[in-house]
Amino acid sequence: MPQLEGGETLGQSIDLADYDRPARRDAWDHASNSLFPGLRVELAADEALRGSIASVDLGRAHLCAIETPPAEAHHVPTPQHSDTWQHVSLMVQPWGRTTLVSAGGEIAMAPGDMCMVDERARFRIVTQEFSRLLFLRLPRAAVLGRYPHLNRLCGKLLPASDAGTRLLSDSLQRISEVAADLGELQRAAVVSSTIQMLGVAQAFAELPESAEWRVRRAADFIEMSLSVTGITASDIAEEQGISRRRLDQLMKQARGVSISGYLWQRRMEQSAADLADPHKATLSIAQIAFANGYEDAAHFTRAFRRSYGTTPGRWRERPVAC
Repeated sequence: MPQLEGGETLGQSIDLADYDRPARRDAWDHASNSLFPGLRVELAADEALRGSIASVDLGRAHLCAIETPPAEAHHVPTPQHSDTWQHVSLMVQPWGRTTLVSAGGEIAMAPGDMCMVDERARFRIVTQEFSRLLFLRLPRAAVLGRYPHLNRLCGKLLPASDAGTRLLSDSLQRISEVAADLGELQRAAVVSSTIQMLGVAQAFAELPESAEWRVRRAADFIEMSLSVTGITASDIAEEQGISRRRLDQLMKQARGVSISGYLWQRRMEQSAADLADPHKATLSIAQIAFANGYEDAAHFTRAFRRSYGTTPGRWRERPVAC
């Protein structure tokens, strides 16, 4: 496994040094678009000698480390990619300087800064000098379940001057050093723990409403308990010390569904994602059902058909859009 500058070890995708100068622009652009459908990159100069893109699959998430010469990247989501925008990206600037232009405005990122990037929206990234960037592509549903005000954070600067941002940035850089050596369950734990850890950054910790923290805490509890069979809405309310009726009221106001409805929705979404995950192809449908809190495989199959109009087996066999 190749080593990147700084000791990071990831699955290598491309190194500019491996290409003749005339081919570097096309090679870089192709590799970038393979990782981020809809992304087009223009290198500032053909003679750029340094630059690499390396990545590692984390199951529900994807970690990408980029060492880039001066370049300009344009992201334009298109209809044919509508089924692929299931992630939001946490962008980290370990060193160098970058400008991000999005609907949220324009921000200048310095070493240690971070921001969230919405992959469903247009954005532009400009690097004026040789820079290192980390992108952690996180599952949108899981992040929204924990931080419902996520849309207001995309394109906003998370400055290194915030102690929480520094802690999160340092953690992501450390994860990039060891991610390729982790096992499947360890990688899944990294994704779950990172989503929870977003809350250390001040912007994520701020509550959009006085009662919103209860909804976030309930969603968090559900996310961490998907595999627990027999969990009820009353259990979730009891964890907060309030009545189920009150928590249901808050959840319906914020998400449009009851606590039970949200629990059922997240179990079904995660089951569908697990069935489509090639890393879980060796697991039986029953094992996936049990791992997501279903006590009976037949009941799971009936519920899945009602939600997706097909059986779990046919869902797993369907072609996956590239």
